[in-house]
This record gives sequence, structure tokens and C-alpha cells, in this order.
Amino acid sequence: MNEKSNKLWWLVPAITVAAIAVAVAALWGSLAETLPAHFDLEGNAGGTMSKTTLLFYPLAGLIICLIAFGISRRTSRKALKGSLLILTSGIELIILSSVMVTLTQGATPVFMLAEPVILAVTLIACIIYIIKERKSR
Repeated sequence: MNEKSNKLWWLVPAITVAAIAVAVAALWGSLAETLPAHFDLEGNAGGTMSKTTLLFYPLAGLIICLIAFGISRRTSRKALKGSLLILTSGIELIILSSVMVTLTQGATPVFMLAEPVILAVTLIACIIYIIKERKSR
């Protein structure tokens, strides 16, 4: 992955963070002050959270993205750069999925099922990327 394509690929987590912020902002006015949270696979809420807690999701996504991008820019290790990008993209997608579970109030179980799938795919992609980078040396 060359420097130019590396920078372009950082758009994936950046766009995901923006999507999280847009989703929260778009629905903010229609949300109750207390939202159901921690849904089971049948869509039953196991707890509640304040509406303002949703502001944490895009903020956390942005902080994770900036830290990973900063580390990536400071290292010359190609495997680390690529792995950080893959991990950051996966984390941002998991955060987006979590926000969607909350915003749909558990009515769409596919978002809950997406989280472990995204995690597994992210870890497998990192392992494959690191193996390929080590073999190309």
C-alpha cells in the first residue's frame, strides 16, 4: 500500500464517523430523553441510556480514528500502517452498528448480528494482511 492509497483508504473510517454523526443528528429531535439499550436477539431492551449518551459514539469514533491515523503517519512499518487502517475501519463499523441498534430501538436484529461478524472479518483481514506483508519482505 503506497502513501497515496493509504491516505485514500483512511476515508473509509472517516466517512463512517461522519455517517454516525449524521445519523445521530438527523434523528436527535425525534428521540426520547431516555432510550432503550442493550438489546437481546429478540429486540428486548435490557437497560436504558440517556439520549445524550449517543453523542459519545461519534466522538469516540473520531478520537479512535485520529489516534490511529496519527500513529500510522509516524511509523514506517507498512504492516502496522495497514493493520491500523483495517482495525480502525472495523471499529468504526462496529460503532455505527451499535448506533443503528439504538436508533432502531432493537427492531432490526441484523445490526446486532453485524457486530460479531464485523469483528471476525476485521481480525481475519488483519491477520491476512500481516502475513502477506511478512511474506513480501
